[in-house]
Amino acid sequence: MRRVSRRTQSGSNMAYGHYLEPDWLPHVEGIIDVVSDGNCGYRCIASGLGLADVDGWRIVRRRMYDEIIGYEDLWREVFGSSFETVKNAVHCPEKQVGASFKEWLTLPDMRLLVSTAFNVILVNLSHGSASTFLPLRSAPPSSLHNDLSLHRQMKGIFIGLG
Repeated sequence: MRRVSRRTQSGSNMAYGHYLEPDWLPHVEGIIDVVSDGNCGYRCIASGLGLADVDGWRIVRRRMYDEIIGYEDLWREVFGSSFETVKNAVHCPEKQVGASFKEWLTLPDMRLLVSTAFNVILVNLSHGSASTFLPLRSAPPSSLHNDLSLHRQMKGIFIGLG
């Protein structure tokens, strides 16, 4: 089985560390480096959830799709006119390997969907701001140590923070 992600060392010399605010570096335990095939956002989430095997990204997309279809009325209200776009983006045919631009995981659009589908607290960091998302249909996880998922997007690059 081929590994699709790896954690880099923490500290100022870590790969992709130059994308992070210098004040954040002491608090980052590692960065998850994933294959960049258009599924990199889904791969970061999979790795953060402990699903970093070859098909972890596919499991993430399937679960997000099941969530959006299973609670369609809720998500139509949340996404409004973007509902079909998000639904089509997370849909993953069985034999699909890469993802086109229209199928990429996009932030801020999908943050709440990720949080709800996996019942995690999702923190999205970007230059000058941070956003926290809680699941819509359940109470937030009681253990932050096990359930906190940190992800960051910069210039189309997803960086999973460990």
